[in-house]
Amino acid sequence: MKHCCVVMAGILALVACGCGGSEQGAETSRAAEFGFQTSQQTALVEEGKAAYQMYCTGCHGSKGDGNGPAARFLHPRPRNFQMANFKFSSTRSGQLPTDADLERTIKTGLRGSAMPSWDLLPVRTVRALVEYLKTFAPKKWKEYGVGTAIPEVTDPYAQTKDKSKAIARGEVLYHGFATCWTCHPAYVSTDQINKDLTAMENPTRDAFRAHLYQSEVKPNAEGEMIYPPDFKRDFVRSGSRVQDLYRSIAAGITGTAMPTWIDSMDIPKADGSGPLVTEQDVWAIAYYVQSLILERPARLSPEQIADGYGPRDRPEKILAPGELPAPPPEEATQPTGEEFNDEPAEEFHEDD
Repeated sequence: MKHCCVVMAGILALVACGCGGSEQGAETSRAAEFGFQTSQQTALVEEGKAAYQMYCTGCHGSKGDGNGPAARFLHPRPRNFQMANFKFSSTRSGQLPTDADLERTIKTGLRGSAMPSWDLLPVRTVRALVEYLKTFAPKKWKEYGVGTAIPEVTDPYAQTKDKSKAIARGEVLYHGFATCWTCHPAYVSTDQINKDLTAMENPTRDAFRAHLYQSEVKPNAEGEMIYPPDFKRDFVRSGSRVQDLYRSIAAGITGTAMPTWIDSMDIPKADGSGPLVTEQDVWAIAYYVQSLILERPARLSPEQIADGYGPRDRPEKILAPGELPAPPPEEATQPTGEEFNDEPAEEFHEDD
């Protein structure tokens, strides 16, 4: 009995002092890391590191600085994860993206760039990659945290089959309100631009920038000179679905001159008779931009190439959302045997 009392007293003493010296109020709901055991977060980061080394170092580099072996051949250069300037997200320009934003970019890729779609990777691997990417800029992620997502504004044109009203409204907003042609090309005449400026209660212009119908080169946050997309010629990196375009316009593009527009779309008319623009007008701009994308040809004509468009020639048709690619043409039967320069290999015969 005396022995049992001594044991019980010892147990109570351990409980009272925190079981061997652990800090009072310490987190005990998760398993502590000791010996060969690691937390789930640490294991996930390690999985992400292994996947990154296998799939990503060729472009982004082992240090995540965007300086992999292939980077010298790419423009713009691969993303520098140490700076944590992620261009495409649902958060406002300049803010860190959500995990879902990073996962979307990994799974869908960036059209027209060297970043492919990794949609075949398991869900856990994609999640692990996201966690590992954050380790390249831990101070920034800890200090700022994930940004504020843009509001989910209802698409007023979603149930309308004919989008002509949305496109017409978007054209006026593009040229007269947002003046997107200061960076992107204009797609109407200068007279029409002034009419759109007047409709949006902005002053008209006597003169416009040179090369108004081409993109204006701009520096990004890393000092590289980049061209905003010409929607009739260039790939739109983050996707051409109207939902993708809405997100990019509303949230803006971090590290570029593209601002967050959703916070500037609640303006009344000067006479107080009603709204001049509303948040729903972002959808109109998205539909207009998509209409421009759908106008682009499968290839530039020889005349356009002769006029200096050659470096941006497009090898394949840009598909509309939901449009299936045409079946490839049947290939002619190739003769057997090795060939060089489309000529049959020379035959050699041994002398008798």
